Amino acid sequence: MPKAGITYGPRITAPDYAKIDEDTERQVLEGLGIRRPEDLVAARPDDLVVKAWGIVVQADAEIALHLDERDQALAHLWFYEQRLGLSKTAGLTNTGYRQALVRLMFGDKRHSGPDATSNAELVQAAEEAGIERVAGAEEQLLKTAPIVYAARARRELAVRYVQEAVLALSQEPYGWTPERIAEHVGVHRDLIYKQRAAARKRRGM
Repeated sequence: MPKAGITYGPRITAPDYAKIDEDTERQVLEGLGIRRPEDLVAARPDDLVVKAWGIVVQADAEIALHLDERDQALAHLWFYEQRLGLSKTAGLTNTGYRQALVRLMFGDKRHSGPDATSNAELVQAAEEAGIERVAGAEEQLLKTAPIVYAARARRELAVRYVQEAVLALSQEPYGWTPERIAEHVGVHRDLIYKQRAAARKRRGM
């Protein structure tokens, strides 16, 4: 979110998110007990859905543990040090980056950001919003951002496998109801209905 009138500090080298993406797919497949995506055809969907949901739960826990630390470091580096390229460093789109900052600042990711036009105004806006200064913010960002990014990537991939397994269990030869699937996985039935609908939509059903 660079603006005229603000002097910026140096960019921070971004982690290798392409490598993280590669590692993520391998980790999810290992968690599902398969080596290649094509091996899914031989996997039992009742086993697959439990393993895939377990990956989602673990990813959610990692995100919850590290997200605020990442966003606090981001906010410090933007408001107090005025560093450029932070969206890339955090592995976020420009929109995701803005949402992270305003979520921390206002508690609502849809809020519009502060309209600062100078370094001093950025600092003032942060102080008025109660944004804490973070010692070692660059190191904290470089530590937490890849963790959150990887967890979100694993979650996104695992949810797709959850959806495919739910759809398979809903069809013959299984013919399980959403209620039975939900009981098997240990989740509320509404989640199963939602995942089944997503899988059907993706397949044009």
